Amino acid sequence: MTLPAFWLILLSIFLHVGWNLISKKSQPTAAFYLLTSVTSFLLYFPCVFFAGIDWGALGAKFWCFVLLSIASEILYFIGLFKTYRSADISLAYPMVRALPVLLVAGVTALFGIGKPLNGTAVAGIFIVFAGCLLMPLQKFSQFSWRNYMTPVLGYMILAACGTTGYTIFDGLLIPRILAQTKGSHLAATGAFISLLELGITTGLSLYVFTLKSERESLKQLLFRSWTPHICGICSSSAYILVVLAMPLVSNVSYVQAFRQMSLPLGVAAGIFILKEKCPPVRLAGVGAIVAGLVIAALK
Repeated sequence: MTLPAFWLILLSIFLHVGWNLISKKSQPTAAFYLLTSVTSFLLYFPCVFFAGIDWGALGAKFWCFVLLSIASEILYFIGLFKTYRSADISLAYPMVRALPVLLVAGVTALFGIGKPLNGTAVAGIFIVFAGCLLMPLQKFSQFSWRNYMTPVLGYMILAACGTTGYTIFDGLLIPRILAQTKGSHLAATGAFISLLELGITTGLSLYVFTLKSERESLKQLLFRSWTPHICGICSSSAYILVVLAMPLVSNVSYVQAFRQMSLPLGVAAGIFILKEKCPPVRLAGVGAIVAGLVIAALK
């Protein structure tokens, strides 16, 4: 990994942990993430004029995948705000980041998307699974299926399913965008982000305006709080930084592995900034998840 790639990914990690920490401290709502998406859309919309993309030439299949990616993002944000209103970030952040690794592996294997996983990658994924089983427990002796039948775990799974969906569909969409663009890959990626954020804004608007509590939250946040806008800048910029780093490494697996540093940082932020309690079993779970992700990424 080159030094510029190292710094780009490191900054991306801090931005990702940062916007999640701000979200948790703000006790987010769907209205909060609506404003986050509006900010991300406005930030990268100018890229549309420099990307050189003929949107009409991309075909019906492309636009179906775009709609599915947008729907997945909306599910992710709904699951995320419900999770952060119910669980510590030291529990929620690693789980929401790790569960999609299991789900993506299962979905891609089931539908034959991409290359089959080798033995090392499968072993890493099983270690991640073991770490996820430990995370919700307060003690090792509490291992029982009843401890997993909770609403907050359902919210985490909803957010993870959303992440799984947009990860798969974005993985299919971005190569098509980059192959078709006549401009730079950075401008094309920014244009793609703005397209997705426009769809997310539309979907979350429908959700927010149908619920009185969300409408009230929007009134409280609109033009009164900078936090959702900061989250929008950080979240979309973190994604762009990863895209910039990928051409600077010999193998993109190094990017995936290094990004897993965000998990212990997220847990540390919860413990030292938000003063959350983190039992030893949860620390063991985080350690297993990080080890498993690194093994799977360096397959």
